[in-house]
Amino acid sequence: MRIITIEPETVESFRREWPCSGLHDVDHIVAAFANDGQLVDYDCFDNQSNPIANTWEGSGALPALLDAAQRNARMIPTPPGMIGPDWKY
Repeated sequence: MRIITIEPETVESFRREWPCSGLHDVDHIVAAFANDGQLVDYDCFDNQSNPIANTWEGSGALPALLDAAQRNARMIPTPPGMIGPDWKY
């Protein structure tokens, strides 16, 4: 399993390119993908790290952003004793 955090800067950049995305309240996203690349689960958070209910379904934006995260995430090494690796996009 691969867990990817889509960082606030990436979400903001995506919103500028896709202004009708419906992701206006989203600060960052954490998504889990199976080893075969299938999406297992995701959570969206505001800038206080509170979960946000899905208000963007149907816009097509979130699948596009998750696909980009799958293709472009970079691995961040984790310190010994920590769960990892950590993936960022």
